Amino acid sequence: MALPRLTGALRSFSNVTKHEDYSEELADLTIKRSKLHEQLLKSDLTWKKIIKFVDDNLDKKEHQTVNGDLKTILQAAKQIVGAENGQEAIESGAVFLFKTFHRKNCVGHDETKAIKQMFGPFPSSSATAACNATCRIASHFTEEQLTALVQMAEEQNGDNRVFFGKNIVFSFDMHDLDHSEELPVNGEADTQKIISLDYNKFLNNQLNHLQNQYDEKSDLKSLEKVDDSFLWCEVGKYLNESQGGTPGGPTTEDLCCTLYEMLASAKSGDELQNELFELLGPEGFELIEKLLQNRSLILERSLTCPNDNRFQTLQEQCKKFIGENAKPNYGCQVTIQSEQEKLLMKQYRREEKRNARKEKQAGEDGEVSGEGLTCFDPKELRMQRELALLNARSMPVLSRQREMDFEKIHYPHVYDSRAEAMKTSAFIGGAKVFLPEAVQRENNKMYEEVKIPHSEPMPIGIEEKIVYIKDLDEIGQLAFKGMKRLNRIQSIVFETAYNTNENMLICAPTGAGKTNIAMLTVLHEIRQHVQHGVIKKDEFKIVYVAPMKALAAEMTNYFSKRLEPLGITVKELTGDMQLSKGEILRTQMLVTTPEKWDVVTRKSVGDVALSQLVKLLILDEVHLLHEDRGPVLESIVARTLRQVESTQSMIRILGLSATLPNYLDVATFLHVNPCIGLFYFDGRFRPVPLGQTFIGIKTTNKVQQLNHMDEVCYENVLKQIMAGHQVMVFVHARNATVRTAMGLREKAKNNGHICHFLSPQGSDYGQAEKQGIYASH
Repeated sequence: MALPRLTGALRSFSNVTKHEDYSEELADLTIKRSKLHEQLLKSDLTWKKIIKFVDDNLDKKEHQTVNGDLKTILQAAKQIVGAENGQEAIESGAVFLFKTFHRKNCVGHDETKAIKQMFGPFPSSSATAACNATCRIASHFTEEQLTALVQMAEEQNGDNRVFFGKNIVFSFDMHDLDHSEELPVNGEADTQKIISLDYNKFLNNQLNHLQNQYDEKSDLKSLEKVDDSFLWCEVGKYLNESQGGTPGGPTTEDLCCTLYEMLASAKSGDELQNELFELLGPEGFELIEKLLQNRSLILERSLTCPNDNRFQTLQEQCKKFIGENAKPNYGCQVTIQSEQEKLLMKQYRREEKRNARKEKQAGEDGEVSGEGLTCFDPKELRMQRELALLNARSMPVLSRQREMDFEKIHYPHVYDSRAEAMKTSAFIGGAKVFLPEAVQRENNKMYEEVKIPHSEPMPIGIEEKIVYIKDLDEIGQLAFKGMKRLNRIQSIVFETAYNTNENMLICAPTGAGKTNIAMLTVLHEIRQHVQHGVIKKDEFKIVYVAPMKALAAEMTNYFSKRLEPLGITVKELTGDMQLSKGEILRTQMLVTTPEKWDVVTRKSVGDVALSQLVKLLILDEVHLLHEDRGPVLESIVARTLRQVESTQSMIRILGLSATLPNYLDVATFLHVNPCIGLFYFDGRFRPVPLGQTFIGIKTTNKVQQLNHMDEVCYENVLKQIMAGHQVMVFVHARNATVRTAMGLREKAKNNGHICHFLSPQGSDYGQAEKQGIYASH
């Protein structure tokens, strides 16, 4: 059943059947920022304006000297701001230095304080060099010229600011309404005191109202071409041209009544144009054009002519038609019509035209044929229409065809709340996604902050059972010595990882215990090579592919400690840690990087025996497939799968990832059975709930952005430290780590909060103080 068609009167107060206008340019955030940046460049003092000022006011002889001084200021700004922040930030810093030193001869206390407040700790030599270069440039100009250059942007900034809402016109007229009085409708309280949703009453009221107007203005004669018989004559012409006077088609009275009802409705011209085309067909183009152009005149002339017999007949037919209309009308606003009813009405009109053409042809030939009448039965169509209306009562208003077409496949070990939300009818229907209700917002002059609370943990299912270490076999108890039980995610994965040979893909949040899941697969492989209580160490090799050398070294230490009671040797094989063939043969588990293992498996001779002994391949951080190193990882997997097919050997593949949105695609690539080996755990399974805070700096000036970011960073770091938490600050470049750490320390000293950043002097404090404090990104 189709959605009800609403007229503009209802649509204006709701978003039902709202048509979006996609012709206009979308208000994108990047476009807004670019426009603000362009306005800033036009109004504020920029480095290009300084260069243009120098070029316009100096001779060519002095250009070389001044250009050298400008380069000196840029170089000083690069050392103070940092080359990693980009050329735009460096130029903004150079402008700040120029504005600071253009009236100074040396770097004083106020200038040092201003630079330190804006950029943090800085080399004094750079500030001195910038000050000297600025003094040499300023010596070529008068004080009035420099003042005009610096203050020109500030005046433009202050004069051209337009506040939001300034051009909105408000009406301050107050109206005192009595509760007993009736509210005016469209400003006409006297003419419409009774508001009714009955169309018959509305039509009668309009007829009486227009009749009174006609009596008052009876002395005025119409000189318009559109008179009271215009509609009747035009409809008669249309029927004569389309039907040729043959019987069986609609009469002039019926068609005039239908057209008059449509013209008297509150529908717009575009809506009427479509409906009139469906009713009259291509033959009625001229009639549709005339009706729409003279719509208001037709209604006015028809209603102000009570003496015309044709109009009296038309009025009676209209009232009769309104009473017999099978479509339910609600305030003449909503018309409910099913899809089957639409098809039947189209078929009805098509058959009418077809019969009319056949009868016209038969009349021209002089023969009367009844075949056209036997193939079409209006009564039968009428019964089908009534049956469709009865069936429409039990059908839902909103069709669920799109939802039924959506292929619903339930994977037993996929816990993806976003995917489940995308399957709901609201999401499929185009509903908007909003932030949770508990979101906190803070908006000030410097930044806007949005705090999103952590998601609620996933309820424990009935089939979930915690796995205790004491219930494992001897090998499992030795490997997990010191642990009492596996966590929730590890317990869910345990059966597939520890007791099957299925390929697996594990997607779980950081810190959820994916390394122990890898340990479960390693123990399963070891258990398969135990004979009479002895592990056959020369029958298998296990390869763990880590994305970085530092992580490879860390994993080597972890697996070595865990597998030491079993006598399993774990070695690191990277570009820095080379192993001889003898060491490789004596090693049961290799921890390597993608590039190193790619080189090893590419060799056709020598290391073939090593690759053939591999029984388990563990790929950590498998989401690297989407990055620059993705082809290397892809070639490793493809080569392993080819080896499995060519040699008919069993090599198990385990993929580990923290963030992987298209987990189904990666599972297919790794030959993972999604109903058995695919495990996806969203943020609800985090061991520690994770809340998110987004902070947006408002200024568009690069130097001010850096300063405000440092201010916001310090405020949040201080808040967490005073609450007793540890803090990690990530920066976008390696060179910015020391600068950020020094800036935080400087702000803590200036604000008197340095005591919160000092470590308690315990037994290891002296040794840590000697080694120094290292910052990393």
